[in-house]
Amino acid sequence: MLDYVLRMRDLVHGTILFTREEMLVINHPFFQRLRHIRQNDVAFYVYPSMNTSRFEHTLGVCRVAGMMAETLTKSPKWGDYFKELKRETGIKSKKDFVKLCRFYALLHDIGHFPLSHLFEYSMESWSGSVANYKRAVEEWTGVKGFEKLHEGLGAVIAKKVVQDVEITGGLDNALFRLMTEKDFLPTDPLFVAKSVVDSDIDADRIDFTQRDGLLAGGEYGHYDTRRLCDSVFIEQDGIGWLIAYSEKALTSMEALLLDRYRIYEWVHFHHRVIAVKMLVMFLVGKTLETKLIAKEHFNHQNVEEFALKDDIWLWNILRSVQTEDKYTKLVQGAVFYRQKENILNLWKTRPYYHALQEEVAEKARQNLPLDFDKTISYQRHLSSVGNMDMPALIFEVKFDPVGKKAIYLYSEAEGKLTGKSLLDVSKLVSGLKEIWNDEPQYFVLLVEDNVKRRAKQLTEKWVKLTVDWILNPRLW
Repeated sequence: MLDYVLRMRDLVHGTILFTREEMLVINHPFFQRLRHIRQNDVAFYVYPSMNTSRFEHTLGVCRVAGMMAETLTKSPKWGDYFKELKRETGIKSKKDFVKLCRFYALLHDIGHFPLSHLFEYSMESWSGSVANYKRAVEEWTGVKGFEKLHEGLGAVIAKKVVQDVEITGGLDNALFRLMTEKDFLPTDPLFVAKSVVDSDIDADRIDFTQRDGLLAGGEYGHYDTRRLCDSVFIEQDGIGWLIAYSEKALTSMEALLLDRYRIYEWVHFHHRVIAVKMLVMFLVGKTLETKLIAKEHFNHQNVEEFALKDDIWLWNILRSVQTEDKYTKLVQGAVFYRQKENILNLWKTRPYYHALQEEVAEKARQNLPLDFDKTISYQRHLSSVGNMDMPALIFEVKFDPVGKKAIYLYSEAEGKLTGKSLLDVSKLVSGLKEIWNDEPQYFVLLVEDNVKRRAKQLTEKWVKLTVDWILNPRLW
């Protein structure tokens, strides 16, 4: 359907083809920056092969989005949908719709900071509150209305890329909207293009689940990508336009969502990966506190300078931090020299996590699951676990196996929606949330000289202090 001029070989998808305009986007310094931004921040500390970058992931998302978009143009409702899309956006053909979805796929991650989401977690923790973090997002990106750093920055630099590449014909304005508006109503025809890259089953998840599964050792990510891409339909309900999946692809959808769950649980949230995340977050927080890293370093007006703000730049800063602070040195030793004897993760396994939660709940006379504030005040309260001057490090695991948006099912035989969602017909998918709630929902890490030697004593003290906090929370 499109005229391709560039061919690339990919580990997951084989040969991927790109148009001349897409090649210009890929060659832009802002896009090339993604070569040196890891998709999975510090997971390579535990899974050595997980060195995939945002660059290769985004190329893969582009291919998947293109396949999905081409299938959508064959939907029985395409004609009615296209009339509305053309009236609202000026997009003139099936080819332009496919281009739009592929461009959006290429640009959807372009605003990521070094170490991807880990940098955002660090800034959120350093900010101290949700309100402060939102203000920081606005200050660092210069735009309002975004809750995450990479979304705000992505909106700004995507506009620069589109202008430099000279994407026109209505595609430019549609792309600006896709990059700058987080939520679309189904009454907006761009809701369909948004859903291709940003929904519960989309090109983004189809690519990274398979890519991450392969690079983590090959146990996960074995589902039929082609079948998923061939099973999408444009439909309407009482509200507006939507994407539905053929009920014939039920097993492929289940396989995707199950493997995404398994990768998050056993790779991204592996207890050792979480420990390294907390340590690196602590170091990034120190650089933010001391102004070694500041918003001025991410001046997108200077293209050449900004293009070098990647993982390599960040690791160099973290390695060069000079400090007399004992705990910062211990964290650096653990991260850069694998000095693990000074780091204690209070629990690693699911059974031990539940045993400790049950002990706290019993002593605090609370019901499970425990629900209490784990913000900076609680962390400072825990600083006396080992008579430490540094508060304990805490990481709350935020993950939703299945989103709130329904995955609509489509009957190819009848040519219409079945009236049911994936959650309605799949016990496997509907049960993922309950299974996830049984996993550790947060981790606590202690840093001190030879802390592992006192693991039992310190764990008992953590229980006592947490019970005290639940019964008598206070500001520090």
